[in-house]
Amino acid sequence: MSRVKLNEELENALKYADIEIPSYIKDNLNKELREYQIQALKRFLLQRKKPSTNYLMFNMATGSGKTLVMAALMLDCYKNGYRNFIFFVNSTSIVEKTKANFCDSSSSKYLFASEINIDGIRVAVRSIDNFNESDENSINIYFSTIQGLFSLFKDEKENSLTLEDLQNYKIVFLADEAHHLNSETKRKLNKSEEEDKENWESIMKKAFKSHDDNLMLEFTATLPNERSVLEKYEDKIIYKYALEEFCKNGYSKRIFLVKYDDTELKARFIGACLLSSYRELLARENNIELKPVVLFKSENIKLSHENQKLFNETLQELNSDDIIEFYNNVDKGDELFKYSIDFFKSNFKESYASILAKHIKIAFKDIYQLNANDEKEIKDYQIKLNTLEDKENTIRVIFAVDKLNEGWDVLNLFDIVRLGSAIAKSTARTTTKEAQLIGRGARYFPFGQGKEKYKRKYDGKFNELSMLERLSYHALNDVEYIRNIRNELRVQGSLLDDNIGILELKPSKKAKEIIKNNEIYYVSNEKRMLGKNSLFSNENIQRKLEKLEIPYIGHSISNIEEKFDDENSKNSNFIYCYEIGENIGYNIFAKAMNILKIDINKIKIYNKNILSKREFYDKVISFLNLKFNRKQTFKDPAIKLEIAKYILTHYKDALDKEIKDFEVSEFKIKKLENTGSRKVVKNIVNKDYKSVFDMVEDSPYEWLYYDKYSTDSELEREFLAFIDANKERIDNKFSQWIVIRNEGFEEFKIYDNRKTKSSYGDGFEPDFILFGKPKDSEDLTYLSAEMILESKGSHIYDIDRWKEDLIVDEINKKIFTINKDNTKKELNIYALPFFFGDKYDKNDNNKKFKDQFYNFFKIKD
Repeated sequence: MSRVKLNEELENALKYADIEIPSYIKDNLNKELREYQIQALKRFLLQRKKPSTNYLMFNMATGSGKTLVMAALMLDCYKNGYRNFIFFVNSTSIVEKTKANFCDSSSSKYLFASEINIDGIRVAVRSIDNFNESDENSINIYFSTIQGLFSLFKDEKENSLTLEDLQNYKIVFLADEAHHLNSETKRKLNKSEEEDKENWESIMKKAFKSHDDNLMLEFTATLPNERSVLEKYEDKIIYKYALEEFCKNGYSKRIFLVKYDDTELKARFIGACLLSSYRELLARENNIELKPVVLFKSENIKLSHENQKLFNETLQELNSDDIIEFYNNVDKGDELFKYSIDFFKSNFKESYASILAKHIKIAFKDIYQLNANDEKEIKDYQIKLNTLEDKENTIRVIFAVDKLNEGWDVLNLFDIVRLGSAIAKSTARTTTKEAQLIGRGARYFPFGQGKEKYKRKYDGKFNELSMLERLSYHALNDVEYIRNIRNELRVQGSLLDDNIGILELKPSKKAKEIIKNNEIYYVSNEKRMLGKNSLFSNENIQRKLEKLEIPYIGHSISNIEEKFDDENSKNSNFIYCYEIGENIGYNIFAKAMNILKIDINKIKIYNKNILSKREFYDKVISFLNLKFNRKQTFKDPAIKLEIAKYILTHYKDALDKEIKDFEVSEFKIKKLENTGSRKVVKNIVNKDYKSVFDMVEDSPYEWLYYDKYSTDSELEREFLAFIDANKERIDNKFSQWIVIRNEGFEEFKIYDNRKTKSSYGDGFEPDFILFGKPKDSEDLTYLSAEMILESKGSHIYDIDRWKEDLIVDEINKKIFTINKDNTKKELNIYALPFFFGDKYDKNDNNKKFKDQFYNFFKIKD
């Protein structure tokens, strides 16, 4: 049976099966099950009714609570006659942690109820060394590492667990981090090796098959992507909950990469402490109990101890000047640091730097540090590492190498700092382990009330508390490493991709009624390339840009002798290692576009995938790998602006050379398709996060087509309020009407087709479109009137006056026709002058709009 078939059968069966999680599971856990955990358990309960196999795999994301699912499964297995369990995993530290989760009722991570009661019998959970110690009224667990079991069964000893002993018991095997369990499956062995080599995987097969009723329940977040392994599990995966889905459903922190140009570790030490202090004080101000933890990651144990010593020396010497200097060197567009300094200045005024220096010295001093590499203290530090959220646990700073990549349960880790400098030497395996650690650190810290406390709350609208929903990963700004870590995070699914920002707009109740019985038509035109230029290619421009060699741009003045070297020698000054997006942010390029007066509307015409400046940066600019002088630095925003202007100037030149001749078509009537399922894409990860999502609101207007709308300014809010105040006037004119807030919908874009105007070929998207059915309309099947409405700030009226002239002079009061189903459809177009509002209109420009609006919608006696 294939995995797909198994899941399909379970899915279909679940639709018709009345399955609830039984009380003997829910009542005997001390944590509430989440919806996806409930789904996993339902599939297990259903599968056990008619088991096709006793070997099952739960493929669930890191941080999704697999251990709680294990505890629930133990309760069900106990209910169904199982008393003996073997838990095994790859790491000793995970064994100790899980033993506390299952058996230590005094632990804050204990998963069972204080008293387990099944069928009126009090049930204990016990750790045992041999099944001879098993108790009939207990869940008896033998804890071991994979290597420990292999050694135990390979070299059997007196008074210890043997393969022969297992034949007398039916056992539930619980395998955690099960991607380690496939050494034999992954390896291609020749015939003699298969005969001679008996590894632990084959021994575990013998252990599992020692009794017909044995159960093997494996858990992992990441299965090796090898055909042999996937084939092994194709009939065993009972439930899959991917990390990407886990993150997008809001159960993780969002991940931000903080990049440092300075190779000195002092900057990374201070940066992490500042963000950690910000989160601590922000939480305290909002009555949230939080001790944010920082993890400093080194390349080896020796360096880890040296870095801890250097960190303490930095703390000892830290002063207000260090804080001020740090913030002076921060990219002004960096949101995390921007909000932190605003917060500090608001609370501590001019003394913020000196207060912070004192606070950091105390909050992060050595008694609050733990070096996880000290083997002598392994038992003590393991307890501290797994109880970091506890009030009694004072640890704030952790120094480690790679002991924490798996099995580490921590919710209050907010900063991971990579202290390594030889990043270019990082292997793919190192990058993968680093990404796994980041994914583990991205576990969400719960705050708030009810079930929602365990999920992100501020993806859709900005709130400063969103800073408590972010993990910061600090690293040296090595382009190759940053690119690799980003790619690995995306593969794992833990870095939130752009499409998480898709905001689905649903039709309002009134809109549903209208589109159910009516068609909607609108008017538009097109801009087309002529002749050979119709072969215009964005790839051509991209290739030209990628050949750019950017000269050294800096503030220093140097006097060097000009050497007349050959071409190869000249090229030695350039390297290919700088990706633009890793060094120059969107805000810099947006400013450069404004300075150079690069019109995004013109770019949209020739690249339909580009709908905004942000998309232009993300899809065209950020991925460019360009040659830079070896001496080039990217610290100074002024220098970055000059580099951006240099790149954009060449882009503009290349665009102008590609584009020469075009024509704009006449206006035509078209039917509006798929109106009810339209979507608006907003990127919540980018740096203009606040400016975008602060403007997304639920619609209070029944006459607005969608349930949500975005406003770019207070002026648009004023316009909506004006329409709402005049509903009766509009009702008097139209028997049915609806207003669409144009959220960048391409079909509503119109181009200037007046060849005598300098704006010929320029396009724009009107802010609002009103569709109505006049009361005297004879055709009852469609809305036969369209009114184009545009709100405009008076300060840019002169720049955009051509838009008003176009709609008022060329479109207003025109009738467009179309033949459909042998019937002529007519569409009456109306356009009003710009709406300037009253609040900000200093020159009384809005009078013209109001006069024409009231004249059009005048109330008849």
